[in-house]
Amino acid sequence: MVNIMIDGSTYTVDPNQTLLSATTACGIALPSLCDTDNADAIHQHCELCEVEIHGIGVVAACQEMPVEGMVITTTSSHLSERRKKHLQDILSQPNIICSEPPCQTACPAHVDIQQYLALIAQGQYQQAIAVIKKTLPMPLSIGRVCPAFCESGCQRQQLDEPLAIRQLKRHAADHDLAALQSYLPERKAEKHKKIAIVGAGPGGLSCGYFLTNEGYDVTIFEAMPQAGGWLRYGIPEYRLPKAILDQEIELMCRHGMTIKTEQRLGKDFRLSALSDNYDAVCLAIGASQASGMAYPGSDLDGCYLGVDFLKDHMLDKRCSVGHNVAVIGGGNTAIDCARTALRLGAQATIIYRRSREEMPAEDYEIEEAEHEGVQFYFLTNPVENIADQNGRVCQVKLEKMALGEPDASGRRRPQPTGEFITESFDTVISAISQQTDVSFLDNDNIELPLNRYKTIDVDEDNMFSGSHNIFAIGDFRRGPATAVEAVADGRKAAYGIDRFLGGDMETLYTESFRERNVTRSHLIRPEHLKKLKDDLRSIVHGDTQEQLDQALTQAMQHILRARMPELTLEERRLNFREVEKGFTDQAAINEARRCLSCGCPDGNDCKLRHYATEYHVDKSLLPHSDCA
Repeated sequence: MVNIMIDGSTYTVDPNQTLLSATTACGIALPSLCDTDNADAIHQHCELCEVEIHGIGVVAACQEMPVEGMVITTTSSHLSERRKKHLQDILSQPNIICSEPPCQTACPAHVDIQQYLALIAQGQYQQAIAVIKKTLPMPLSIGRVCPAFCESGCQRQQLDEPLAIRQLKRHAADHDLAALQSYLPERKAEKHKKIAIVGAGPGGLSCGYFLTNEGYDVTIFEAMPQAGGWLRYGIPEYRLPKAILDQEIELMCRHGMTIKTEQRLGKDFRLSALSDNYDAVCLAIGASQASGMAYPGSDLDGCYLGVDFLKDHMLDKRCSVGHNVAVIGGGNTAIDCARTALRLGAQATIIYRRSREEMPAEDYEIEEAEHEGVQFYFLTNPVENIADQNGRVCQVKLEKMALGEPDASGRRRPQPTGEFITESFDTVISAISQQTDVSFLDNDNIELPLNRYKTIDVDEDNMFSGSHNIFAIGDFRRGPATAVEAVADGRKAAYGIDRFLGGDMETLYTESFRERNVTRSHLIRPEHLKKLKDDLRSIVHGDTQEQLDQALTQAMQHILRARMPELTLEERRLNFREVEKGFTDQAAINEARRCLSCGCPDGNDCKLRHYATEYHVDKSLLPHSDCA
């Protein structure tokens, strides 16, 4: 054994190993790509492990052996600049793929989609869940309700159809839930620090989950009788069964996260008290206060606000619907209200002041509503609700609209035409918008950086408000958004809080370098599907036309997007059973195998991406690729 000095500290090491191995054994991590699968393609010697030896100069640690009395420096501005230059040289090589796949880029939570799809394709569901839960700890719920931003980025849609990524996530999560022992990450040692989170919606739960895993003592305060936030009180049962949500929350709490319900901020406790009594506070209070429409008759009996209507259905069921329900609005909440009214036995009509093309609701939600029988009045706007002799709404006067120039949202602005129609409705549900209730600040001496939209301004990298020890996430900072966006904020806040308190939570390296996805353009042709079907027809076998058609259908199942089995219209009638029934294992495996694997094969575990992020490689110095 020999004694050497590394960065000012003395270590005893084996002289028969390289300096790279010696520093690793001493707990000092040097950047190195020597052990990567494509090390030969990257460089015979990547040179990232360079260190400076007193009296010798800069050498590659993987090529030098330790000797008695050697004095080594592993970190300096000079070495950092050299490593940055080496990284730029490596990333400039034409055979290097170091980019995030477009599906992952489109996902607010930056889930490593390519990696977990590869695991599902092999039937390794729990391993897939371990990958998913690094960034998204609620796959059971999000796999059911997410708008699937990821699918908009899927390159497979240029070939035929995008992968059913959301539904594959749900399939893996269902498998994990059914396992004898569901996946649970290891919890770090107790940090003896307390975190308070206000709001047990998807953002607050996710933030608490990650912090609990880091060893913090986490308490979530929730105003409602049960945890879940909008997932429980805004997403109907037919989309997300609450028994599934309960099981997911129970899984998230297994490391000790505590949830205290019926605890309302500003009434049962003050924000200033939380700030004083806890090491950090995260506000995940959502935007569950409905915004109404102030027009004549909007306060009649039978008139409700969308948020309140959905919440009431999960609680007291005091909102009575009649036979003919009008739902005002074009977002997902309006769709949920209309589909809920149908299941309560009413006829539902959505009234929207723009055209269908401008509707902010997800396309598949609109299609499902149409399929179930919801009617749509486009380019119409309510101007008056008319009461019957009992004071309940019985008719709605509507004005026809025309689309003008685009407004700030980019959609064409609806303009009144002065042409009116009157339709019979005995229930009107206004589902146009919602906002955060900030009245909790009225009787407190704490100040937050609120803006005119009643949302909070925070550092988007760590969710810190700049006030005291308070962080804020989700709808409170974004305005009304999606559950997956709240989950993404939850992880960022957990990371920010951990760093604020001196922790070492794992950094996510999702930034892309060498913007180069594996091109599939040679496969993408407008006539692709027709030619493919013609070719398959020529090789499938069958004695009858029916057998030939069946064989063709089975062959196409390995090529086209899998179709999620659903309840029939009759099965959906007058009940709230979950509409999507789930994939079979074989369907899920076939669907996952459709992935084109168009990003870095190592995904979020890519060492080259880690180092390029840490050493701030300038992307502008890298070669441009048209395949990005």
